[in-house]
Amino acid sequence: MRVIAGSAGGTNLAPVPKGVRPTADRVRESLFNSLGQFFDGGAVLDLYAGTGALGIEALSRGIDRAVFVERDRKARAVILKNLRRTRFVDRAEVIGGEVEAVLGRLEGREEAFDLIFADPPYRIAAAEVGGISYRLRSLLAPGGRVVIESGEAPVEVAGGRKGVTRRYGGTFVTILGRSELTMIVAVCPGSFDPVTTGHLDVIRRASEIFDHVVVAVGANRRKSSRLPAVERARLIEKVTSDFDNVSVEVMDGLLVDFAREQGARAIVKGLRAVSDFESEFEQAQLNRTMFPELETVFIMASAEHSFLSSSAVREIASLGGDVRGLVPDGILETVRQIYSGKDDKIQGS
Repeated sequence: MRVIAGSAGGTNLAPVPKGVRPTADRVRESLFNSLGQFFDGGAVLDLYAGTGALGIEALSRGIDRAVFVERDRKARAVILKNLRRTRFVDRAEVIGGEVEAVLGRLEGREEAFDLIFADPPYRIAAAEVGGISYRLRSLLAPGGRVVIESGEAPVEVAGGRKGVTRRYGGTFVTILGRSELTMIVAVCPGSFDPVTTGHLDVIRRASEIFDHVVVAVGANRRKSSRLPAVERARLIEKVTSDFDNVSVEVMDGLLVDFAREQGARAIVKGLRAVSDFESEFEQAQLNRTMFPELETVFIMASAEHSFLSSSAVREIASLGGDVRGLVPDGILETVRQIYSGKDDKIQGS
């Protein structure tokens, strides 16, 4: 491998460490032909950097500064070796760690990048890109571009919108602008003790409105539960496994803080009756005071679920009643066992 063009053009790069799949020279050359041969300053972020070949090529062609993110220690050593060979050490920063965590730290530093390269392992490319797309947008400078390398085409982000994808042999490269990375994330909070068919209906309908929905399972510090939050989250994961744009997290702390961490723009609440609105309205106003950019969206319960609540399910189950149809079928037996009081252990979940 070598640097293709620019001030370090022709410089041979260090041998590729085992387990790293670098971007081939011909793919890099074609990619930079698409991006523009040379640059007049700016910054580049090279994620899953491997040997650092993409970021170094950008430095050689006129980018001022580069940040390389790579979790593998041996690969980071190769990046530093290549920076020394090309004499770009003083214009670069190499950061170790998982990409999503590092992106959060870079957001905290209010960084902005004109080019962002994302070349995750092919087996996880689609999931990785979908999970970090909103963070990439926040780090992308106006007019900047994100370049995603994948083993399959096209890479889908932001609710199905796609950039320009080109194929080079078995490699697909997708170039996206800021507008194509716009992803609206919503948080759907609750104790879900247990999750009901009404909850699931609201989650499903929210997933059809927003690009991504994070179900936030509250830790319930002020009241006891037969199930800890982690186990309640597992039950929700089981019944939402068919929803591609829904994830489940345990929330411990303020809802607005959790929403910020998730990059959310909206809170989704289900309303069963007008009587629910007064308390929810008060909470929405408080949340907006603490986080002005956060909107609250209310989804009215379907008529068949307007009577349904977790407390009702708990009471029916505790008295030996039938909760079929009140909770999703996939967790029916688990709910019967746990909330009947006959078995304190989760079985079959």
